[in-house]
Amino acid sequence: MGGNNKIDNDQSILQQVGNNVASNFEGIFSIKPIAKYLSGARCILRVNGKIVGFAFSVSWKISTEATEIVTIDDYLPYELAPSRISVSGSIGAFRIPGSGPGKLLMQSDTLSFLHQRYIEIEVRDEQSDTLIFLTKKAMITDRSESIRAESLAEMTLNFKAIGYVDERTPQYPSDVDKSPLSTTGVGPIKRAADKVKDLFK
Repeated sequence: MGGNNKIDNDQSILQQVGNNVASNFEGIFSIKPIAKYLSGARCILRVNGKIVGFAFSVSWKISTEATEIVTIDDYLPYELAPSRISVSGSIGAFRIPGSGPGKLLMQSDTLSFLHQRYIEIEVRDEQSDTLIFLTKKAMITDRSESIRAESLAEMTLNFKAIGYVDERTPQYPSDVDKSPLSTTGVGPIKRAADKVKDLFK
């Protein structure tokens, strides 16, 4: 065969192929030591400070609910009033005999139900040591398990939480008066801050 058909010796063609591959993946992968996109493989999940090695997924939902304030003779809301912050999520994990949620004190049992303590859930990026999600007042609200003959046993733990922290530490808006908003000396902002103050330590 002619030399024109040998691409292994043609540096220009190899360079062009390399450039095409690099351009196709430029939006997904970074050539820097630490990739700019988060992935599950580089995340660490901790419950009560301990790494949960048998978990394969975690998800959460943060709702900042607002109530419509309506007035007479106006078909548009007068304003949207912040009403409640709710946090919920789920953890997917493999079922290991002898290491269930009850054994690890993650979920209450029949006798400890009325005395269940809060658990701490943390998700952190291992490469950059960036905090992705943290709550120190969570409870497992329900658990579902699935066992099939042709696959590993799995379970899903759903949780609810009070307060959360992510990459940004919660702060008061700079243009908001932080003085107590009630005659008793304790306003809603102060009460909320007191509930989650251990998150900021």
